[in-house]
Formats: sequence, C-alpha cells, structure tokens
Amino acid sequence: MIRRPPTMIPMTDADVQDIRSLVAHQKAQYDQKQKTLLHMQKLAERPVLAEDDPAARAFLRQMAERAREREERDRRLGLPA
Repeated sequence: MIRRPPTMIPMTDADVQDIRSLVAHQKAQYDQKQKTLLHMQKLAERPVLAEDDPAARAFLRQMAERAREREERDRRLGLPA
C-alpha cells in the first residue's frame, strides 16, 4: 500500500468552536448518564423503597417517563418492540 500525506481540510474558527461545543455536550451527556446509573445502583442496593421518600418517587417517575418516551419514539419510527 502506498502512503500519501493526509489531505488537509480547511476549517474556520467557527468550525472548531462547533466541534468543541459538540464534544462538551457529549461529555455532559455521558456524565449525566453515569450519574443516573450511580443513582440507580444506590436505589437497587437499598432493601426497600420508602413510600414516603419523595426523591425516590421523583426518580422512578422520571425513569418511567423516559421509558415511555423511548417506546413512543420507537413506535413512531416503526421499530420492533
């Protein structure tokens, strides 16, 4: 295989900033996902959920809402269940 020098792609400062903001957004999403997983792990380790625990109730409501949104999106896209 013959090697050649890479083709240089001209980029403006705006292009670089777009990439930086995209990477920052992806890192924030990853951090949020890790935080959610850690919270779920802590909830799973608890022996019993207290019914009067508002934080646990809000978290479970939020997870159920995300699952419904995911199912709705998949249904609209025609993806199998």
